[in-house]
Amino acid sequence: MTDSSGSHLLSLKVMRLSRPTFVLKNPTPFEAAPSLPGEAALLAASANQVTELAVPPNARTEDLLNLGLSDANPNPPLRIREFGLSDVLSLPGSFGNIYLGETFSSYLCVNNESGAAVQEVGIKAELQTSSQRFTLADTLATLSTPTFSNLPAGNVTPPRSPAPTPARVSLLPTQSAEFLVHHEIKELGIHILVCSVHYTTPDRERKFFRKFYKFQVLNPLAVKTKVNTLQDGRVFLEAQVQNMAGAPMYLERMRFESNELFEYQDLNSVVNSAGESTGGVKDVIVGGMAGNGGERKGSGLGAALVGGQRAADVGLSVFGSASYLNPQDTRQYLYMLRPKTPHDPLARTTSTMGKLDILWRTHLGQTGRLQTSQLSRKVPPIDPFEITVLSLPKTVKAEVPFTLPCRIRNNLTSAIRLTISGVKSKMSSVLLRGPSDHTLGNIEPLEHLDFELEFFPLLTGLHKITGLKISESLSGTSRDVDSLADVYVVLGDEIY
Repeated sequence: MTDSSGSHLLSLKVMRLSRPTFVLKNPTPFEAAPSLPGEAALLAASANQVTELAVPPNARTEDLLNLGLSDANPNPPLRIREFGLSDVLSLPGSFGNIYLGETFSSYLCVNNESGAAVQEVGIKAELQTSSQRFTLADTLATLSTPTFSNLPAGNVTPPRSPAPTPARVSLLPTQSAEFLVHHEIKELGIHILVCSVHYTTPDRERKFFRKFYKFQVLNPLAVKTKVNTLQDGRVFLEAQVQNMAGAPMYLERMRFESNELFEYQDLNSVVNSAGESTGGVKDVIVGGMAGNGGERKGSGLGAALVGGQRAADVGLSVFGSASYLNPQDTRQYLYMLRPKTPHDPLARTTSTMGKLDILWRTHLGQTGRLQTSQLSRKVPPIDPFEITVLSLPKTVKAEVPFTLPCRIRNNLTSAIRLTISGVKSKMSSVLLRGPSDHTLGNIEPLEHLDFELEFFPLLTGLHKITGLKISESLSGTSRDVDSLADVYVVLGDEIY
């Protein structure tokens, strides 16, 4: 088999298939002046967008471009020509920019430019990335020797059959074989389209040649996250999406798929006067919420929770009808996650929150779809035990004892034995009443214990309850409670 060096009987043409664009032109503005010669001709040419006034405008083209004047509507709205666009579409002259998530489509044409018939013409198209190699088309495995008398003149398209490897074809002079290849782009960086053409000459010599087409895949979106974790296990996840492409994009869908340990609530929809969200949870067209602070990371690129969400709900975004994201513009989406099982240790210690599934459209409806990698967070430290107040009175009276129901939870996988005590030197104007030490006893793993503490307020005003210390006798560790709760102390005769 002869290598790719030297001249060949066949040629290969490769063209990327993408949506066309409107041809730009410079409109010529003018003002109506009936006294000027040829004014009627200028008005007619402007209205009909034609070069020859004797040719009537096409009705479909006139309707598409909002062209034409009529007696009923002498002042039509803005026409497409007002924006520097014509009714002529232009195919791309080069590969152009290809973005991650788009579908790469290419047209391959093998043409016989010689004066002799060529047999057993086959092609193999592969797309090579930095880590993988994909076969887009391959007709080299099956050989066939059809007779040239059965082949019509002109273009020849290989027969489409359910067989995974179609047969090779034979080409008469000026005939061509055409192929369409498609591939969804899932990697960034340099991609190389490798096309190999094999054929047999009239002298029964087998020859081949290979061509390479290199292009760069860019990132259309930049996604950053900001995570805030609350003590009760709830997580607020803010996803910041920025348009890195060179053209505006229409965000058709923004879907968040949470980790199976969580259920989530979408906070990107409008809340009505009754306090109910008008939006759905699973699909949000556009929306967001601004915020500052918190943990921020970059990715590899609903009134109800998901479990009870109605599929028919349609979200009204906080951005209204502003569905377009211009280049370098940023939009922020906010989600609230909570563990499906309260106090689930796996949910509280996992670093993965979920992923975003984004669907967008660019000019003339060309689609792109991008699914991010798992959005992660820095796992917050988990205290071995935590104490909370179950109920807090609105106000308490000065120099009148009051009781707070409390709950302490064991977050460990082993039993603990706790004692709570008061440190008078660290207490504020609210003192612990009764014994300074309270033995709580053993608490089983991942269980809780309810108890009550009695306090005595000295002064009026808003005060923190401090000065408590929790000791674990089995390990010998202890922890100070900086602030158990805030209480508002009033005089005995004050009414609130």
